[in-house]
Amino acid sequence: MLQNPNHAPSRRRGGREQRDTDGEGMLRSRFHTWCYGEYMQSTDRVRLAFVGCGAITRMEHLPAALRSPRVEVAALVDERVENALALATTYGLDVRATGNLSEVLDDVQGCVLATPNDTHYSIARQILDRGKPVLIEKPITTRYDHALELCELAESRRTFISVGYRFRFFPSARLLKRLLDENYFGSVLSFHCEMGSAGGWAPVSGYNLDRARSGGGVLVINGTHFLDLALFWFGDPVSHLYQDDDYGNVEANCKGVWSFDGPRGRFDGSFFFSKTIKLSNRFLIETERGRIEWSAADAERICVFEPQRPEVRIELSGLHRSGAIVDSFRDQIEEFCANALRPGTVTSDGRNGARSIRLIEDMYRGATRLSESWQPCLAR
Repeated sequence: MLQNPNHAPSRRRGGREQRDTDGEGMLRSRFHTWCYGEYMQSTDRVRLAFVGCGAITRMEHLPAALRSPRVEVAALVDERVENALALATTYGLDVRATGNLSEVLDDVQGCVLATPNDTHYSIARQILDRGKPVLIEKPITTRYDHALELCELAESRRTFISVGYRFRFFPSARLLKRLLDENYFGSVLSFHCEMGSAGGWAPVSGYNLDRARSGGGVLVINGTHFLDLALFWFGDPVSHLYQDDDYGNVEANCKGVWSFDGPRGRFDGSFFFSKTIKLSNRFLIETERGRIEWSAADAERICVFEPQRPEVRIELSGLHRSGAIVDSFRDQIEEFCANALRPGTVTSDGRNGARSIRLIEDMYRGATRLSESWQPCLAR
């Protein structure tokens, strides 16, 4: 595997990118042993095909693979073969670039699928039917019945699906899950989460502007990350209220409430996702022991504000993470490779991806119009 020396790989630290100029560190090696087990110490590399050579592959998945000694980039596949060739040139890769996935499936051990959402089902079926595992960039599909069909196909072929919900690989997200499971904060009373930017991600194909291709708007494209974290931390809601500003294509803003009644207690969680407003990109969780803040900008720490000392900010992080580098895209792909070599735990598997799509479908089905302050002005 060749790499263009002009493209130094980056790593994440505290939610921000850093250039990797000092090679592998002992701390990261120990962390990967802790996460993936002794078998990931093997020098064997897993041969992967990257299917879809657009923005997310160019900016995240492929660089993550090139940062990893566990991955061999074997092929780049795109229906527009010029995209695959351009990507190989950009990163100085001497690999097969093709527009035909079937040409490379026999020569790889797995695939990373990052194509427009409406193509996930048909392409993943082709991969799984050949007994190959697939890491699918979220969402798994645009329809719940298709997601279930893919899960059943993977099980029948004795392979697996991983779905690209990378926030689950943040040490801060895993720490919060563990503390909630241990009832460290007592009962959850409520939470609010929001994720938003003015504009933002621009896929090469422009599929996100077409509901038939994307499966929805901001809820599917961005909000699904925070929806997944809510499912990860709190379980499935028993009911919901949902509003958006869809005028016949894709919504740019959506708000709502999920209601929970389970081991964490009985509580509501509100959400606001936007493609027009810059928001804080965080969860604020009210518990018996105080307010918890989880931020997408801090991959390592959660913050706690106790009721008796609201002016004091307490930061919590896992001791084993001290000094280690957070690189969620790399951690995700290395877990995928570990399972390709020896089946184990998949942080976000196909069934979990299907669970998210089921909730999204239910929310869209019951959607009402989001109140917009400018409407009366237009009416006048």
